[in-house]
Amino acid sequence: MEDYFEKMNEEYAKKHFPDGSVLGSALKTVRGRSVGVFILFSLFFAGFMYGVIWMIVRTAELVSEGKEDALGFGVVFIVILGLLALGCFFVVRMGFRGIRQSVSGLIAESAKASKLPVSEVEAFDRQALASDCYILKLTAGLDRALSNGTFKDGLLTRDYIYLGDNAQTVLRVDCLKACFFSDLTYYVNVGGRSKKVHNLIICLLGSNGVCVHSDTTEKAGQALMDILTDRNDAIDTNEGRVVPEGREYDDYTKRILETS
Repeated sequence: MEDYFEKMNEEYAKKHFPDGSVLGSALKTVRGRSVGVFILFSLFFAGFMYGVIWMIVRTAELVSEGKEDALGFGVVFIVILGLLALGCFFVVRMGFRGIRQSVSGLIAESAKASKLPVSEVEAFDRQALASDCYILKLTAGLDRALSNGTFKDGLLTRDYIYLGDNAQTVLRVDCLKACFFSDLTYYVNVGGRSKKVHNLIICLLGSNGVCVHSDTTEKAGQALMDILTDRNDAIDTNEGRVVPEGREYDDYTKRILETS
């Protein structure tokens, strides 16, 4: 287990959570991503709006020259560009909200995603820097480098587990119904051909229906199953077998939640 998990220590805490708060550090990442989204989609919005204005002017010119058939063509393009601009506007608003986000606001969003009271998320945040908190290193090598989670590592405190997903989901260990492997697939372009790639993930399912997952190696995932079932023997692990994505995944999680 020591190969994948280590206890929280002062050096790690100062490096990753200098403000003394997991959610406070996560906020910096959220804001940084929001700035990038805000700038990028502001440029897209400006470009589409320029296109709308240009098309309106150009269509009006063509109609004034007697080319009335250009009206229908112009209106279609104006509507399309307008819808694209509107979509970018909403993304820009989301980015702006992320930039202005506060720690209390992020905690509230985490509580909503976790289906827990705000007080529980705050309790997790306090427990995370205690010396008995485990740092979960579920990925290694390229998978770790390419991880797009808020943090590369998860955290297992006395009462809670957090995998560092973008929603800042927190789950109570004593309310976990399942901890199991699944298979996440996606397609990449290799030499001009689409290739299906399989990725092993570990999923946590709470009794409140909240499910969160993380990339993992088989050994690290098995180690997590072992430590969680030691604390809560009601957790189903599907005997370590991989639950395929799609209908089998849905059937499995539904069956687990239906069991008392």
